[in-house]
Amino acid sequence: PILTLSAGTAHLPQLMSSDGLPIWESTSSAAYLKAQHGLTDNIYVETTSYDTISNAFYARTSFTDITGWKTLLIITNEFHMDRTKVIFDWIFGLQNMNNPSSADHATKYNLIYLSCDNVGLSEKALIARQNHEHRGKLNIIDKLIPQYSSSLQDVWSFLNCKHDFYAAHGLIQRAETAAAAASESDSALKDSYGGGGGIK
Repeated sequence: PILTLSAGTAHLPQLMSSDGLPIWESTSSAAYLKAQHGLTDNIYVETTSYDTISNAFYARTSFTDITGWKTLLIITNEFHMDRTKVIFDWIFGLQNMNNPSSADHATKYNLIYLSCDNVGLSEKALIARQNHEHRGKLNIIDKLIPQYSSSLQDVWSFLNCKHDFYAAHGLIQRAETAAAAASESDSALKDSYGGGGGIK
């Protein structure tokens, strides 16, 4: 089975179809697999997550804990791999308190990582993204993992009570507050998420 991840990104507006429905990033990935490689069977899409932490969380809670998939090959861009590995090792190593048999998840899940070359981005966008990834990895290691590592339920609490893109208060604030003008570095970072200007 192949599981494609992500609804989109918190850094850009949601891509919409001509009839006004959201185009999920994971659906686009699945469509690519069909168009380029003829793959249609055993393809699944995760359409809830908007960042790497939620990629891992919803991949596990909506799919792997349910299906019993235990050996996972996680594929992402080279610039994104270090932070991805830290996050997936964290999320997939936690106990699920609703499933007593999950106490030894750190050994039950076999995670394998494969990075793709950094192609398609301008040098400026790539540097901005690499800096962003490094800051994010340090934040996870220094702050989030020490605070939210007792169980998978800890991560649920973080996402739904603290995370600006999942907690009710954060979503309300995003809707009520007009976006500030993006700085040059913000623009380059957005380009790295597919904003357009950083594509070469």
